[in-house]
Amino acid sequence: MKFHWTSAAWSVVYFLLLLSLVTPLTVVTVLFLLVPGVILYTTLSRTSFILHVVPVLLLLSFLLGPYFILLPLYFLVPSIAMGHMYKKRAPAMRTLLVGAAAILGEFILLLLVSTVFFDFNLAQTIENIINSAASPLRDMTGSNLATSLNWSEEKTELLSDLTVRMIPFTMTVTSLAMATVTHAITRPTLGSLGQITPKMKPFRELKLPRSLVWYYCIGLIIQLFAGTAARDGFLGTVLLNLMPLLQFGFMIQAAGFFFYLAHVKKWNLTIPILLTIAILFIRPLWIIGLFDIAFPLRDMVTRSRR
Repeated sequence: MKFHWTSAAWSVVYFLLLLSLVTPLTVVTVLFLLVPGVILYTTLSRTSFILHVVPVLLLLSFLLGPYFILLPLYFLVPSIAMGHMYKKRAPAMRTLLVGAAAILGEFILLLLVSTVFFDFNLAQTIENIINSAASPLRDMTGSNLATSLNWSEEKTELLSDLTVRMIPFTMTVTSLAMATVTHAITRPTLGSLGQITPKMKPFRELKLPRSLVWYYCIGLIIQLFAGTAARDGFLGTVLLNLMPLLQFGFMIQAAGFFFYLAHVKKWNLTIPILLTIAILFIRPLWIIGLFDIAFPLRDMVTRSRR
């Protein structure tokens, strides 16, 4: 079998990552959970893949109980989806989007099944978590911290409601983050194993569709003139998720523009990296990404060098 020892090593890594899900490390390790499955599926035949994965699942079931096996199976689906795309040598962006769509689809399916069949109330669960986190603040009556925060039961309810309404945004960004981290690690690893896969275009060449600008303008107009309808109900929930998601896309576009500018101006690579980090702390910088999509900023930069 090709890559025998390498495959065995990745099976061990897969086992350890799955085992970490019952520890506090899961906050970090969950981002890397798809990587071993993608590498194993891409480099092995289907039969060999099953022979590598099943022992891991059986061992976890023996150590943590039979129900724990459902969690690895949950993450195995997007791993297989991305691995299949790598095997087909599909374009890198398509592979990433397929992985993100598979993760997002599973999020939605899990939420639907939990709600319909197990009477799971996500809103109530989130409210309980926030209440537990906020209770120490409410108990500190008269303290300087409590006075400065001015925390109340109404604020807890508002935060709970906002958190629930922004679940689509959270699930979408999380899915994209997991797929991006997986691709960033998997592709060079597959290359080192002799598996040739298409690479992503240079980040500086990123150009998101111009239609996103129109969506943002329409959303902005609705927010300005629709009154309470733009804050409450279904329309309010759509805008509450759509606008931050579009701004997130513009932030990525702005980062791409910084790298393009550095490439044209022959700047040190540290400069666009620092500017990209600055976007996270200086939020209005996302407007640069919007302008980069809407107007020919890059042509202007190129002409200025002539």
